[in-house]
Amino acid sequence: MATYSGEANPMRVMELASAYWDSRVIHAAHALNVFTLVDDTPLTAAELASKTGASERGLELLLIGCCSLGLLYRDARDRYRNTPLADTHLVQGRPRYQGGIVKMFDEWYGPWSGLEQAVRKGAPVVEKQHDHGPEATKAYIYGMHWRGVAQAQLLSRVIDGTGRKRMLDIAGGPGTFTLHMCLENDALSGTVLDLPQTLEVTKEIIGIYQMTGRVTTQVGNYIDDKSFGSNYDIALMSSMLNQESPATLKSILTKAKDALNPGGLMIVQEQLLDDDKNGPRLPAVIGLNQLIHTPGGQSYCGAEIKEFMEEVGFNKVHYVTLPEESPFVVILGTK
Repeated sequence: MATYSGEANPMRVMELASAYWDSRVIHAAHALNVFTLVDDTPLTAAELASKTGASERGLELLLIGCCSLGLLYRDARDRYRNTPLADTHLVQGRPRYQGGIVKMFDEWYGPWSGLEQAVRKGAPVVEKQHDHGPEATKAYIYGMHWRGVAQAQLLSRVIDGTGRKRMLDIAGGPGTFTLHMCLENDALSGTVLDLPQTLEVTKEIIGIYQMTGRVTTQVGNYIDDKSFGSNYDIALMSSMLNQESPATLKSILTKAKDALNPGGLMIVQEQLLDDDKNGPRLPAVIGLNQLIHTPGGQSYCGAEIKEFMEEVGFNKVHYVTLPEESPFVVILGTK
């Protein structure tokens, strides 16, 4: 039985009901290019208003909001500067720029206003996903890469790749996890399977790591492709399970199993619900995002994914213990 704690605080209700206020501050500041504009030279509200075309009154209120969120600070001369958080992740051209992620959530604001309708229908309330151009795709994929580096380093240390030679990363995006698995295991090479527009960016990232000879790309669609290939010793599915229905997941897992050699290792990594489905918060709201955007995506708990893996024929299915600070659950199975 679930237990509950915490006092009945009406301010907590207000915090939850108004949480989107904070996100709209960073969305608006990013759209106005504020963080990049103050990168070289700190600017006053009036100077920023002149550069952005926004009203001075409106912009100053937005800048104060950014200060309250730890994105900017105001110096003694009323000029605004980036904090280390904004300097690292919100200035265009920085290697760890997260602007593509911010833009994605900004674009999802409209669809999320239709959450009640999606719940009533049990179906998406958007006609199709956004069709991003090359620059937006590049910003998003690089954002995914830099968000994933710490988890990729962790995963490559806790998974024993000894004696394994080939790895398949299904819907691998930037290839971050394959790159770090290969860095940790000298005998391992990898293939990242994804859509062509994504893989153009993946190739750049592989080049930055100087891993072109060991990590390759394969154009594919994990739903439509009949096969993912063969002769792999490791297959990875990371951060994509919540996008699909149970039937689709079992189909993908079956194709992954078929691509593995006997004794091959299946790695599933996702932000999953606890088995009692009381949380955590992030996978819970990810499930709602999939309700809004996809025909079959949803939140899953670890027990459900473990059952899917066993159902399609994986053996020795078990959890891997990760440090508490990691938001991921890792489940392994063997062909």
